[in-house]
Amino acid sequence: MKDKIISLFIVCLMLAGCATWVDVGGQYEMSSQNFSIDLPEGWRRYNLISDQIIITKEGVGLQKVVIKRTAIDEKLPFAQKKILADMLPQEVAEIVIDNLRSNPDIANAVVVANGPAEISGQPGFKLVVTFQTKEGLNKKGVFYGLLAGDNLYQIVYAAPQRYYFDKDLQAFEATVSSFKLLDS
Repeated sequence: MKDKIISLFIVCLMLAGCATWVDVGGQYEMSSQNFSIDLPEGWRRYNLISDQIIITKEGVGLQKVVIKRTAIDEKLPFAQKKILADMLPQEVAEIVIDNLRSNPDIANAVVVANGPAEISGQPGFKLVVTFQTKEGLNKKGVFYGLLAGDNLYQIVYAAPQRYYFDKDLQAFEATVSSFKLLDS
């Protein structure tokens, strides 16, 4: 009996470990967050977070896409100002920039581009930023944002500037263009 319990325990541990990252490709609906999006083939999704999507192709240190919704009454973690429902996309972009520059895990954040973008048929913003990690790795990121109702939707891509950023940028842009709010 003891051997059966130990065997069952080992099987449960093995199954739990397998579910951390899952292969993706194609449309993914996240009804709890009110959006759907096409995820690139050959990428993997982190399966242990229920309120956002984190995907990577070769590991989060090499490329990472995060898709998340934040209620505007939840202040961004490092920003000084609060997002308001009647803000223009560029005003929201400035708060996202403040949040990025105030993040203690990154240094030397430089905004390379800051402009309008259409997301799910609605006006939003697009930021292109370079920064360094705590370890000194130079990264580049693209931040898309959309204020819809009382929520800020962000679609973010970050990768080392050298090689990986350009390598997967097209897959990221295709993912962004597929983003759809479910109730719009």
